[in-house]
Amino acid sequence: MPDLKQSIAVDAPFEPKRGRPSATQSAAIERAIRDAAAQSFLSAGYERTSMEAVAAQAGVPKTTLYKRYPDKRSLLRAVLGDRISAWGEVDQPITSGESLEQHLKRIAAKILHRATTPEVQAFWALASAAWSSSEEIGGRHEAIGYEKIMTQLESDIRELGPESGIEARDPKKVATALMAMLGGWIEFVAPTSKAPEIDAQEFAESCVDLLMRGSAAW
Repeated sequence: MPDLKQSIAVDAPFEPKRGRPSATQSAAIERAIRDAAAQSFLSAGYERTSMEAVAAQAGVPKTTLYKRYPDKRSLLRAVLGDRISAWGEVDQPITSGESLEQHLKRIAAKILHRATTPEVQAFWALASAAWSSSEEIGGRHEAIGYEKIMTQLESDIRELGPESGIEARDPKKVATALMAMLGGWIEFVAPTSKAPEIDAQEFAESCVDLLMRGSAAW
């Protein structure tokens, strides 16, 4: 497995200055904190990462860290937000002339391919440790970007459906069904897959076929 700590871009160490920080300095502080937190979470895990250790690694006082992030969860949520933006699974324009079926297959495949990478698996494990109880599943999904993907899929279904002769009465329900199938594969199949990239592509296409054609796709 590659060294995930090296996949996080790290800027030069932050050097604090006296007085109120400028906007540029404040951004540098924020970047130093998030980089240090990402490295610490990936190397030590959620439970063994401490706010004090992150502050020390970032080169900032603990008070500065706690003013920005009152607890470890909020810090992890910020780090996950950075990584989700970098992954950008569904932040892509609809291809001209692309049908709803083609679009959903393309996005579903991207989601599954990304989910099999060591980085995403590591961050998913961190989110699972931070929001571990059944009552906190919503918080975990929000932190890992599930709601963002759902919102985009719902929008795409609403926009492309009529062009494909489909008027979805409840696009959100359709998006939820697709994500439930993909999520099941990620959790139960991907860990034991011998050829995850090939399997991900095949399953993504079969999911959309089932969604679009029902039992005819069996």
